[in-house]
Amino acid sequence: MAYYDDNSAYDLSLFEESEELQHEHARSHENKLYDINKERRLRRFANINPLEAAAAAAVSVVAIISVATIIHGQAQLTELNHQITSAQSTLGELSSTYTQVQMSVENKLGPAVIEEYAKNTLGMQKTDNSQKEFISFSEGDKAVVAADSEAGVFEKLAAAFREVWSSDSDY
Repeated sequence: MAYYDDNSAYDLSLFEESEELQHEHARSHENKLYDINKERRLRRFANINPLEAAAAAAVSVVAIISVATIIHGQAQLTELNHQITSAQSTLGELSSTYTQVQMSVENKLGPAVIEEYAKNTLGMQKTDNSQKEFISFSEGDKAVVAADSEAGVFEKLAAAFREVWSSDSDY
């Protein structure tokens, strides 16, 4: 039972105000005038930590730079989209011009125009049956077999001499 009577685990005297503090506290509230603006200024500047202020400023600068970068990127994107649109419209105009020029070239160099130029300017005419010649081969197909002659060097020399002597005798 001695264990339950002992309050050593809980020292409640720490939470009680001492008598000196109670008397000072009572005296300070008796006739004291408060300057509210002064209290506000003290509270406002007393709670600011320089490291926290620097961190807040750095985060603010990063946020501002991020927003500025996004806005700048969107402006560039809009400008590039405008350039693409103008280039596409120019391409459409130029392709229609190309088609027109291509059609005029085809009209100027078409088969009908060339035929008319050949008839009127060059005096040419279309071919008819009177201008055609037919060629016939009456001999038919022939096949020639090459002779297998293996003449030696001396036989070739003798043939060459015969040709030379025979051509001289014709004169």
